[in-house]
Parts: sequence; C-alpha cells; structure tokens
Amino acid sequence: MNFKILIITLLLPFSALAKEELKIFTYGSFNSDWGPGPNIEKEFESICNCDLIWNTADSSGALLSRVKLTNNKEGYDILLGLDDSLVDEAKKNDLFIKHSVQTDGLDIDWNDEYFTPFDYGYFSFIYDSDKLIQPPMSFKELAERNEISIIIMDPRYSTPGLGLAKWINQIYKDEASNFWNKIQDQIVITSKSWSDGYGLFLEGESDLVLSYTTSPAYHSLVEGSSQYKSLKFEEGHASQIEVMGILNNASNLDLAKSFLEFSLTDGFQQYIPQGNWMYPVLNLKESQKEFYDAAPLPVSLDQVFPSSEEKDSWIASWEKSIIE
Repeated sequence: MNFKILIITLLLPFSALAKEELKIFTYGSFNSDWGPGPNIEKEFESICNCDLIWNTADSSGALLSRVKLTNNKEGYDILLGLDDSLVDEAKKNDLFIKHSVQTDGLDIDWNDEYFTPFDYGYFSFIYDSDKLIQPPMSFKELAERNEISIIIMDPRYSTPGLGLAKWINQIYKDEASNFWNKIQDQIVITSKSWSDGYGLFLEGESDLVLSYTTSPAYHSLVEGSSQYKSLKFEEGHASQIEVMGILNNASNLDLAKSFLEFSLTDGFQQYIPQGNWMYPVLNLKESQKEFYDAAPLPVSLDQVFPSSEEKDSWIASWEKSIIE
C-alpha cells in the first residue's frame, strides 16, 4: 500500500471523531472555578457532542469593545455577558444576528430578536446589620442621614456605578444632579471597580456599599454569615439584565442557537443563583428556595435600555455634583 494512503487511512477514524467547537466570549468571573461556567460546560457538552471553548475579558464593556475593535476576527460564536446598558450600542454596531429563540414564560418581560437573557439582578446598598441598627428605608431618608457613609463605583468604568446613576435618574429625573449633591459628602470612596469598593466596605471603610440585592445570599450560603443585608428602598430598585447573542460572523450558527435555547433550561439556569449570584430568568423559587430566602426580590422599577446619549446624561449629572 502507498505510504501516504496508509497514513490517511489510519487518520480517518480520528478525524471522523472530531467534535464541533462552540466558542463563547464572556467575562472572567463567569468561567472562573467558582462561577457557573464549568458546570454549564459539562451540562451542554453532555447533550451536544461538541467542545465548548471559553474565552474571557475583564468586564462586559471590555467584551463589546473587543469585538467592535476587531470585528470579531477571533471567530467567537456567542458573546455572553452584555447587560441592558450595552444592548443599544451593540445593535447599532451591527455585530449580532437575529434569532428565533422563544422567551415566553420567563420570570422577566423580554422581547428581543437579537439577545437572549440569562440572568438579572437589582442594584442595592448593602450594610452590616451588626453595625447599622436603623438602616434608611428610602433615598430621601438616606440623603437626610448625614452620619451614614457610602462607597459607590465610578459610573464611567463600572456597571454597578452606571446602575446607580440610572437608578437615581429614574427616580429624580431632572433633579438627579440635586440629589447627587445632597449625598456627595456621604460618599467616602468612589472606586473604579465593584470588587475594590466591596472589599473596602468589608474592611469597615463605610456603612453602605453599592452592590446587588443578591449579595447577602453569598454571605449567608457560602460564608454562613447573616449580618449583611440589602436595603429595601420605598422608591423601588433599578434592575440589570444580562444577555447573550450570536455574533454575525459565527462559524457554527446551529450549535450557537442550540446553546441559546439550552440557556433557558434548568441545565443552565440551575447554576446561576449560587454561581453567578444573580436571579435566574426561569422561576426556580422552589428548587432554589435557600437562595430566594436569602435574597428576596425587591420592588422593581421599569426596565430601561438606555441609548449612549442617555448614559452620557446620567454620568453628566454625577459629574456635575462633583464639580459643584
């Protein structure tokens, strides 16, 4: 037998066994050892006969910036981890394709042909109930309690920071700058990232820290600590929805759509509460009772999908208060 033919013959069984690859671009914590990614990968690979390959960036904003800058030359199939503040920008840059994934029956209202939601949360302030005995019950009371110190995040760089700017503008509208002025002396630290700010709060640097209503669940279920609580404001809480979409030069459209459909099943959603520490978009209140008991849902404000101009306006309100 010809030597080349022999080699090809020997390789055929191996090439026939080669699996399709699905390349997903997400933020680092999602696919960390403690995040939901590794378990989700096992669940999906058990049904897809494929290899799920993760690639990561530092943040949601970095994900979008990367695919915009390169026009997705890396060939990712799915971008997982944008939030509602980036949806409008992502659509305007023509980076994603439409899909027909059904989103009826979710725990949130959703109707979008480009993106599929996979979790959601609510911005809140976290406090140590052993130290702050009488927490404020509203933004109005917070501004009147000058003795309460606050750590927030910079809305120009941080998703929670921008979320707070959105939250304040939803409630105070044209008076947002005035409200920022009222609490400016209470803000002792404005960190660039959530992790930096939250870490300083845990070290005792403030009475309150900007975070999510789900943060106490982590302390309770992982650390066994029940002292950290979420403020429940009478005005309601601004929400954040995280989404995924298929990039327009994806190499495996069928497999990508299958993953989006899989994301709305228990196989994916069961790992969100105690993996990403957000609320799943499926109603898992019975199977995840411990999580919901530790992170009860707050009063929700209307969902907002801001344009770039609206985000600039929110940040301008905050910047004005700093200058004044």
